[in-house]
This record gives sequence, C-alpha cells and structure tokens, in this order.
Amino acid sequence: MANMKIKAKEKDGIVGVKAMFTSVMADKEEAEKKKIVSEYIAQIIAKNNGVVVFEVTASGFMSENPLFKFSYKGKVGDTLEITTTDNSGKTETGTEKVS
Repeated sequence: MANMKIKAKEKDGIVGVKAMFTSVMADKEEAEKKKIVSEYIAQIIAKNNGVVVFEVTASGFMSENPLFKFSYKGKVGDTLEITTTDNSGKTETGTEKVS
C-alpha cells in the first residue's frame, strides 16, 4: 500500500471529505492474470478527534487508486485521522486538519 491524499473542508457545520488512496486494488483472480501480488484495501476507518465518523469494508472489486467522499458534522480545526488496512494486514494512517 502506498500513500493517501486527504482534503477536509467545513461549510455550515458539515465537513466534506475527499480521500484518494494509492492501491492496485487487485483481488486474487486479477493478480494472477497480471502476474502481480494480490493487494487491496480491506478496511477504511475515519475518526474526527478520536470518534469514528466513517467506516467501510472493501474488497478487490473497486477500481485502482479509489476516491472516497463522505461528510459528517464537525468544525474548523478538528483533526481527521484516516486509517486503511490492506488484505495482508498492513495499516497506514493519514491525518488532516479541517479547514
């Protein structure tokens, strides 16, 4: 798994988030065809100041380098932390201040 880009902007008490993840998103079948290692994001958890605001379980069916958009109630200055876990158990965390 590689890096992620996160943008979080507040408007009228609602924080809009765009998060793009770099991942091959190849399940077992696709990995065999392309002769690469099977790699995909299996879980994404977003926390605002330690409170879970978004959680998703995924599989290799998504496109390469997926983009997620979601929103939640928050304010400027909050800390958004997004953690991804891939199919082999590796985790990666990114943070962004809400603007």
